[in-house]
Amino acid sequence: MSTFNLNTLFTNEQLENIELAGLNVVVAKPEGGNNPNVAWQVYKPLQANTLSWEEEYGIYASTSEVTNGARLSQLSSQPVGALQNQLYTLETSGAISGPIGGGAPNAYALENKYDNKPYMTIGLFQNANVNGTEIAGNAISAVPTLIGHKAVMTPFTTLYIWLERNVVSNTVVTNVTSRMTRLRFGGGVNTISVAYDSKLGMFIPTGDESKALDVSRVTSIDPSL
Repeated sequence: MSTFNLNTLFTNEQLENIELAGLNVVVAKPEGGNNPNVAWQVYKPLQANTLSWEEEYGIYASTSEVTNGARLSQLSSQPVGALQNQLYTLETSGAISGPIGGGAPNAYALENKYDNKPYMTIGLFQNANVNGTEIAGNAISAVPTLIGHKAVMTPFTTLYIWLERNVVSNTVVTNVTSRMTRLRFGGGVNTISVAYDSKLGMFIPTGDESKALDVSRVTSIDPSL
């Protein structure tokens, strides 16, 4: 299993301004080719920060609504290490069974048979290490799934990183007020180091890595508001 690392750097002046503005670093991961809708990791930055993770996932089911700021309470779950190309089922009892055949290629799938609610919120979760602290089980995605329907989830080795206030880990985030930086891992790129650029309002590659990285691996996304 490959391990990925994101290193982020800030100056003392930037840290003071970030503190004054009440901002934190937000890291999110896309699912299904869309922009992310969940704050996977949120942390108060230091000068040098490291986020590391492995590309394996768990599947969860929740009654939380997919609205900005909603905390994703994982009420039933399949632990990290869930299998791709297989189908899991959220049974009427609330238990998750499987896996069995019938999944989708290179994706994780869960069928909703829980009939106590009109729909359940289903998504993937993933472990990480932030500045030496193990963070277990934060969600990376959330999608409302009706009874009898399947949630088919395809994660990517891509991160979005930006600064935001009033956002915490493991919550839905759909209102983004600052510029996001998209970082594309994989294809032999397991570590990316970036520094915050106050003039651009985004993160940019640092040092020799800025020359080695394909320009397509680091792009900016304008705010959604």
